[in-house]
Amino acid sequence: MGCFAGHLVGQRKIGFWGDVRPGVKVTGQKFGDITKLHCHVYGFHPRTVHVKWVKNGVDDVPTYETTHTLPNPDGTYQIRVSVDIRPNEGDTYSCYVDHSSLEEPLLVTWEQSPTSMLVVIISLVVTVILVVTSVIAGVTIYKRRKDDYTATSTSDTTSDSDRAVTA
Repeated sequence: MGCFAGHLVGQRKIGFWGDVRPGVKVTGQKFGDITKLHCHVYGFHPRTVHVKWVKNGVDDVPTYETTHTLPNPDGTYQIRVSVDIRPNEGDTYSCYVDHSSLEEPLLVTWEQSPTSMLVVIISLVVTVILVVTSVIAGVTIYKRRKDDYTATSTSDTTSDSDRAVTA
């Protein structure tokens, strides 16, 4: 570890010559059958860092988008590397990060989120509940309206001959 000349931010030493380990966050966004993976590497010092995507442990994922290494207000840096993929069952995607503060490179694996399937299931359950509730409400209203109507007599108790005017 290099010399330190600076101040503490949280648990990190921030200074002009110190090595600060990066934090790594891996996320994914699904767009149809394409998933966009993001690897956000943050809070590291010095600026030089190597970040890439690895598929099944092999470096064969073309990088779709890489931001420049950007400075943070505390003197550390950040970068984001993104890639579009079509995930297949059994494939693993990992963000590879190599920085001078690390004894060996980091490999952070993207975990495919089950929330997308959970959203489908919840939507289906809510739809079924709404349909069943609507049917029950409709039948109940129909029965109440039917019971509220009283049958009216179609025959007149007074016949036409009774109404005749006598002269």
